Formats: sequence, C-alpha cells, structure tokens
Amino acid sequence: MLNNSLHLKRYVETHPDNKMAWYLLGKDYETNGEQGKANYCFNRAEEVYEAFELSKVPSDIWKNYEFRLLQIEREKDKRGKRIRRILLTAVLMLLIMLPSVNAPGGPGASLAKVKVNNPDEIHLAIADAKVQKDRKGPLFTATAIRGKSWSSVLPQLLTEPDRLPPWTVALGMERSGNWEIWSENMPILYGIYRDTSGVIGIQPYEGSRADCDCTPADGTELKGPAERWADVQVQNAVLTEAIQRYRERNGKLPGSLDELMRPFPNNWLSGKSPAMKILFPILTGNGAADKDGIHKKKKTVGQQMPEGLGSSPDGQAFFTKRLEVIIDRKNHRLGVISGSVLLRNYEVGLGRDNKTPLGNFNIGDKVMNPNGSANGIYGSRGMQLSDSNYAIHGTQDIGSIGGNESEGCIRMYGEDVEELFDLVPMGTKVRIEEGVLPNGLVIPDERFTLKHTKGQTNPKKLYNWLD
Repeated sequence: MLNNSLHLKRYVETHPDNKMAWYLLGKDYETNGEQGKANYCFNRAEEVYEAFELSKVPSDIWKNYEFRLLQIEREKDKRGKRIRRILLTAVLMLLIMLPSVNAPGGPGASLAKVKVNNPDEIHLAIADAKVQKDRKGPLFTATAIRGKSWSSVLPQLLTEPDRLPPWTVALGMERSGNWEIWSENMPILYGIYRDTSGVIGIQPYEGSRADCDCTPADGTELKGPAERWADVQVQNAVLTEAIQRYRERNGKLPGSLDELMRPFPNNWLSGKSPAMKILFPILTGNGAADKDGIHKKKKTVGQQMPEGLGSSPDGQAFFTKRLEVIIDRKNHRLGVISGSVLLRNYEVGLGRDNKTPLGNFNIGDKVMNPNGSANGIYGSRGMQLSDSNYAIHGTQDIGSIGGNESEGCIRMYGEDVEELFDLVPMGTKVRIEEGVLPNGLVIPDERFTLKHTKGQTNPKKLYNWLD
C-alpha cells in the first residue's frame, strides 16, 4: 500500500490535473487511515469523487484502474504523449463501467463485461470506433455540465449502455443555478460509438477540448444537423403542449393540425411549421399507420418521434415535461421552461408597488393587435392571464422594461413578445413567483416563428388590461 501511495503521489505531482489520480491517491490514504490527506485528495478530485462515491462503483473497478495507472507510472520509457492519450482513454472507458446511479446492478452493470486487458487495447478500440463513414447519422442528445468539467457528463450518458445506438452525439447545456440552459448552438462534446459486439468507444469533440489531453475531432459537419435537431425538439414541445391543452378542454385529440390553428378564439397555436406537419400524425395517430399498416387513432399524446429525431433509441423526445411560463417578480424575467430546462429567459417590465400578483394562471385569450393596432399601447401581441385583467403584452414605453411602472401587466419588447406568442400555446400554465430565474438572458439569434393563421385579432373587443 505504501509503495502504491508513493507512485500515486509522484504521478499527481507530474499530472496535477488528473482528477482520477487524485481520487485514487485519496482512496489509498483513506485505507491507510490518513483521513486528512484523503480529504485533500478528494477535494482535488472534484466531480470524479462525486460520481464514483454517489454511484457506488465496485472497488475492484477503480482498483483495476489504479493498477493500470501505476503500471504506466513505472514504465518511464512510455511517458510521452502517446501514454497520456491512452490514460485519458482509460479514464473514459472506466467511466463506461459505472453502473446506473438509479438502478444499481441494472443495465449499466453489463458494461463490466467489456473485455479490456490493458491500456493499449483500450486505445485501439477507440481508434477503430473513429471510422464511422458507413454509419447513418447520429442520435443527438443534450446533457448539462455538472461541477466544473464537461467530462462530468459522461456517467450520465452511459447509465444504460446496452440501449445505446451505434452512434450518439452529446451536446452540452450550460448550467445557471438549478437551471439547464437550452440553446440551438450547444457545443458538441462527445461521440459515443457502440459496435455490434458491444464495445463502446468515446470520441471527444471540440466542445470538450478543455477537459481533454488529446486532439479533439472536428465536429463541423455535425453542427448543422445538431442545430436542426435542437429546433425540432422545441417544435415538438410546442406542438405537444398545444395538443395536450386542446385535449384537456375538448376531451379528445384534435383531428388535424388545422384544428389547433383556427381563427381567434380557437387559436391554440398561432400557426404551423413544416416540422409540425410531420410531427402531428405521429403524436396523435391521425393519418399514421402502425408497423402492420393499420391506422389506429390514439387517445393520448404520443412521446415517440421519427427515427433520428428523438433523443433516445426508442425515439423519446428530449422535452418530456410540459411547457410552462415563469415570471420572476424580483429579477424582472419571464422564462419558458420544460422541467429544469430553461428554453427562454426574457427581460420584462412589471407592476409598481408589487401590482403584478403572485400566483398561478394560464394563457387565456391570445390576440394580435389587442388594442386595434400594432402601434397601440399593448403592442402587436397580447396574452391574457386566465380570465383576469392582467396580460403579457408589448409596449410603446420600452424604457419601462426592467422596472416596475405598469399597473400590473407584464411588458415585453416587441420582438420578444412576438416570439413568445408563437412559442406558448393557449392554455399554457403561467406561474408568477419571486427569485426563481437567473439574470442571464436566454434568447436565440434566430427567433422561433410559425407561419401565422389569419384571423387572430379580436374585432369584437378592444382590450383594456391593467397596463
């Protein structure tokens, strides 16, 4: 044990950024009863310590890695760049062996069967996995950073390795507090390959360069497909929310996409997109045949997407939680969320003297030009909160945004409220709270837009909300 400690200590002195080595040295000190030194090492290990301790990794796995690391350290003549790359690959392959945090001994444990006898074999397995020219496009997914390193996302991606498709590409979401920040320009982190024999390889891309002692692969060709995938996930979330809200009011699913985009007051959606035309029959079963060619109308909204557009091998959509709008009275922000994912975060103006009430509402009337003109006091779009006299709308007084000057309504910049109008269907839940959203704005360069349906004004009424 003492000899191992000396070698590990020497190793971390020459490789101070290797968090796995710090973790192993800490385990060695802990075994020898030197808890103070062990705690110091665990602190240096950061998210590696958390991942291994929380997921209850069998001790023989990390001991096996320790043996490999010590072997590398002892072989002084192999300490060049090639060895550093092999070590990185060994760490990645070791992470593959992590069993599922939620289901110890479940599918994740099957990776312990991967036959890897030494670092050279691991390196060759990864090198073979790089040749992907004959594969179909990848399955994209997105995951949020944990701790300070993008490498912390790997255990999340590998909890069910037996369900991995031949090629998965992981995109990275930044974190802000408890929120995962959605973007259509997320960095491309890792490619994960699984061959027919079950061997898994990991290819770092440019997005993980800071955490990789290697030359990352060029992900330029994946950028376009990744952005399209991200856009389709949002389109699917919006359409799913509209279908769900329609069903809740009418007791049945809509018979066609057009039923969701009737003139006011039945404009659940403000319009449609090419992606929605494809997704609608899949979500509702209308016009879609099963594998036997039989047309069956669904009673509930489907969760599966067309091949290659989901975020899991079974076609599961990325956004599985309902869309909601949150208005933060303290931070003057309006966010669109799905679970813990923040899709948008806009700056808004609120009511003086806390006249914007806390509480739960739904998007009621959705109208264009609510005051009769795009240049009216409410701007070009208005969304009433339930049957109250409060609304989310545009304003001609843009200097009030970010402050408390209205009589209780939520004021937005024109471009922001027009995007929100397309993004949130009628009936979407709205929560007004305090101190829940981050300050950072989440607004895409290219706005979410739909091809609008005619007749979304309300000629029978000039609204008189509490501006």
